[in-house]
Amino acid sequence: MYRILIVCVGNICRSPMAEAILRARLGSGAHVRSAGLAARVGDGVYPMAAELLKENGLGLDRHSARQVDLRMLAESDLILAMERRQLRALAAIAPPLRDRMHLLGRWKGMREIRDPCGRSREEFMRTFEMIDASARAWCDRMPMNVGSRMCAMPAHT
Repeated sequence: MYRILIVCVGNICRSPMAEAILRARLGSGAHVRSAGLAARVGDGVYPMAAELLKENGLGLDRHSARQVDLRMLAESDLILAMERRQLRALAAIAPPLRDRMHLLGRWKGMREIRDPCGRSREEFMRTFEMIDASARAWCDRMPMNVGSRMCAMPAHT
């Protein structure tokens, strides 16, 4: 099974949203999890992020913020970060794994996805849309075959 780790700073907004989106798109074809470089361990998903996930038929049951560590990085086939500075920090933790580390927005013009915490709902919506588009672009390039369901969002009511 392909293992994907998504990293941001606090593991309460961007990386949990990306985790939920990729899990829904990839189904059982990958093991997706998230962590933060400066996470307050145990924090839940930021309320606005949780609201947007729910509105889009997605969710993370019992999400608890985690601090990224060397073991998580070593166990991952693909490590996706939101910003270049996060890539640099990850590379400092695990230099030999640098080739596994990429921006989530790599296939969208190397776009960085900024932290929406403390900003407006509109900013959260733009961030969600950027994460969704970036996740879709990664799905198109995933080195695994999960059949015709690959990266198709499930229908929700």
